[in-house]
This record gives sequence, structure tokens and C-alpha cells, in this order.
Amino acid sequence: MMAENKIDNSGKARIEDGIEDSIKKTVKSEEKTSLYDYIAAAAVDGRLPKDFALPRYALDDSQIAWMDGAMDGVNVYHMGFSEISAENSALMAEAVQAASGKEFEKADQLFGRLGQVVRAINIIDELQEYVMEHREELSASHVFEYAVNTVLHSGDRECVKFGISLLELFDTDDNDELKMVIRTLGLSDEFTIFAVFVMLRWENGNDEVYRLAREIHGWGRIHAIERIEPETEEIKKWLLTEGVHNAVMPAYSALTCWRKSDAENVLKGNPSRDEFCGIRDMIRGLLDEGPVSGISQIENAADIINAFLKQAAAFELDLEDYEAVREIRRYFEGGDSGDSAVAALCQELLTSDSCRALVTDAVRDGRAIELAEDLGLDFLDDILKLLQTSFDSHIYLCGLLIHDPKYRETVFELFRQKLPLEEMKTEPTKSLGLGQEFRKQQYLESALQELKRYPLEYPEFVETALQSAPIRTRNLGIAVLEAWADAKETPLAELMPEMHSLLCRLREIEPDEKVKSRMERLINGAVRFHDGTV
Repeated sequence: MMAENKIDNSGKARIEDGIEDSIKKTVKSEEKTSLYDYIAAAAVDGRLPKDFALPRYALDDSQIAWMDGAMDGVNVYHMGFSEISAENSALMAEAVQAASGKEFEKADQLFGRLGQVVRAINIIDELQEYVMEHREELSASHVFEYAVNTVLHSGDRECVKFGISLLELFDTDDNDELKMVIRTLGLSDEFTIFAVFVMLRWENGNDEVYRLAREIHGWGRIHAIERIEPETEEIKKWLLTEGVHNAVMPAYSALTCWRKSDAENVLKGNPSRDEFCGIRDMIRGLLDEGPVSGISQIENAADIINAFLKQAAAFELDLEDYEAVREIRRYFEGGDSGDSAVAALCQELLTSDSCRALVTDAVRDGRAIELAEDLGLDFLDDILKLLQTSFDSHIYLCGLLIHDPKYRETVFELFRQKLPLEEMKTEPTKSLGLGQEFRKQQYLESALQELKRYPLEYPEFVETALQSAPIRTRNLGIAVLEAWADAKETPLAELMPEMHSLLCRLREIEPDEKVKSRMERLINGAVRFHDGTV
């Protein structure tokens, strides 16, 4: 292998001759849809439509479809990385050797098999280390050509990621055509983190990642923000005002944006309205420590919150501001993080006339419900009007009325009017019922969630649920019966003989073993479910 084709010790390789030809001469497979082409065709002016998604992982409606980038995001933030097994390591090595030997079809098959058992995000380091350790025996030009072919023409997500990871080892900064390919793939949240790793090898890599982050909104933005350096005031300002705004959860980027944007010093100065709103949104993300650490990692958190609340006096606050103040009060009003002074300052803002007026208007549209409850506003009549005039849009509010005896019958009568209960009884399937075609079943599920609290009331809704097509709906019907048997400490056969007979019949045609098992527990007389005993 010629010296200019070797991968060097810094982890890069320079393919001196034919680098552009390698792109042009790759052969497109006719057997699969190219994911690159799919993305490129959807991109308009350097961005993808908000509802863009790659072809889903789920093969049918019995599987949950992950949003683009979500599986890798969960791996990065929640699962950690484990060592690759010897078997998978050998499979990876065989795939690289096939690529080096220009056995591209074989390499595709091997990398495809590898991607089915281990995600590319988990073995980037191992893949690149293997190539570096064997650089003297590998053909850099063939590995490069294979990587380009894969990112351009593969229809397999993990294979595309393997291809991008291989390209990270090469000097691609002078290849404008290939850089456009990487930028395009980076627009998809599924591939952003891999594209970012390549971009950071370019001379202006930080600017490239910043420009990309501005055009994406899901997991890709989260990954990009983690790797952006606040080298300019423009980047700092964007991280301050826009960084936490993503389609996943602001919490994932809140602490990173707080530190990189110098938000604390901005807050202590004279922030503009835009800056104040950015700090507000970061604080809300910091308070939400469900997915990742946030405000607990800031030593002077109470001082920062006090500064924010005092700055609030300089602005005419809107509903989002008051929602943030409510979240601050809830965090600081008790427990280990309690601070009575902060809580009192929040309460003062929340009980102001301007806050009450904004919330009163908002609940008429179904907004700020929790804040209205905190303020003790009487808004249930407004909720009933919303359900009566726009049931589809406000079905999620039905629980507020069902729990009040004054409204319960009225709400269930609305459900009777909206749901053709008899028509909804059909053969059981293994569908989860997630599509628009199951909209009525989803409405029924809203009612079932509330019925658990009211033994023996409105059994006709449970009967329909048990005879519905989606697994999820049937499971909720069973959950209601479990709750009723538990609350009454009475076997279903004694509690509801007709329902018991129906369940016996349905058991015989139930296609899902887990659902059938739950049916059998009820049929066999179980009366305790919440503590796991029978």
C-alpha cells in the first residue's frame, strides 16, 4: 500500500489521488432505498421539514416507533457503554477487512449483521481503534471508498453510521462535495452526532456544528450543543436564547447552555427581554432533573433564582413567565432544596392581579390548568364548555370534571355521544392502536383511566374496551376491572357475573399471551393486584 494511502498516527488519512472519483464511482444498490437520498430529497434551503422522519424501525403497529435519534440518545445519556463482546469484535474486524479488500457487498452484509446486535454509537471508538491499529495492513483507499459508498447508498441506519465513523478517520476538509454529504446527513437527528464528529475535524468545525445546530431541533440539536464551543458572542447569544429549545426535553441541554452562554453574568447585568426569556427557559430545564442533572449542579442556585425573580420586576410578565415562577416555587417550597424566601417571592408574583387575569383568560382555552388550580380559580364550567364545543381538542381535560360529582354524568354522556360503543366492538388484534384510525379507541382510553377510581360505574365503557382491536385498549379495560376487584376485595365472578362471563369468552379468542394471562387472573378470582399478590 502506498504511503500516501496510509492512515496516519493522528487518526486521519489523506487519499491524495482520486478522492472525488471515489464519490463518483460508487455503485448505488438497487435493492435498498438510500437514506442519504431520502434526506437530501426532503431538505429545503438547508433544513428538513419539522415533521420529517426516516422510515421507521417498527415493522408493524404492534411495535413502538422511536423518533429519529432517540435510541442513540437514550444510549448516550442513560444506558452507558459496555465493552464489545469478543464475538462482535471479530465480526467488526471481518467487516473492516472485507471493506479493505474491496469486497463491498460482503462488508455491507457484515456491518448489517453487526448493527443488528450492537448500535454503532456504542462501538465508534472500538471501530476506529481497530482501523488505526491495523493501518499498515489495510487499504486506506478501499476503506475510504467503502465508507463513501455506504453513506451515499445504504438504506441501513447503522451501516450509514459505521460509514460516517470510518470517514472521521480521513482528512475530508478539502473535499467540498463530501462535506455537503456530511452536512446533509447531519440534518437528520439519527445521524447528527456522527456528522458532528466528522465536522469537528474540519478547520472551521465549530462554526459548522453551530450552523447545523440552528437547523435541527431534536436529539441532533442536543448532541450538537454538547460539542459546540462558545467561541464568539453570536454563539453565546444563541445558546442563551435558543439552545434549550428542542423537540425532546429542554433539560438535556439546560446545564450545558447555562455554562456555555455565561447566563449567570447576563442575569446579574441588565438582560434584554429576549435574554430574560432565554434564562427563564434554561431555569425551567435546570429544575427538571428527571432525565439529567441540572440545578443541583449549580452551587449558588438560590442566589441565581433570587436574581431571576428580582429581574422579573423589570418586565411585564406573560403566562410563560408565571409558569416558570410556579415551577420555581414548587422546587424551593419544601424538602432538602427548601428556601422560604424564594418561595415567598414566587408567591407574591403568582398572587398578583396581573397573574390572576392572565390565568383566568388562559383556562378558557384549556391552558395554564395547574396554575389555575394553585390559585384556587373556579374554572370547571369553562372546561365543560371546551369539551362540549371542541371535544377532540380537549379530551385530555376530561379527568378534571370526572372527579367532581357535579360534572361526572355530563362528561360520560358526552363520551356516549362521541363514541359509537357498539360499533367499536371488534375482533382483537396485536395492534397498539397508535394511529389516527384508532382515534375513538384513544378517546375511550381517556375515560377508562378515570374509571379505575369509581367501582362498578359506567361498565358499558369497560365492555367496549375489552372487545376493542388494540392491545392497549383491552389492557386498560382489564386494568379497570382489576382496580374494581381490588377496591371491593371481591372476585370478579361475584362482583360482576356478566362481565366475568364476557371475559371467559374473550379469553378464547385473545391473540396476545400477556393479555390472556391478565384475563385469567381475573377469571380465576384474584382480588389483589396493586401489591402483586393474589
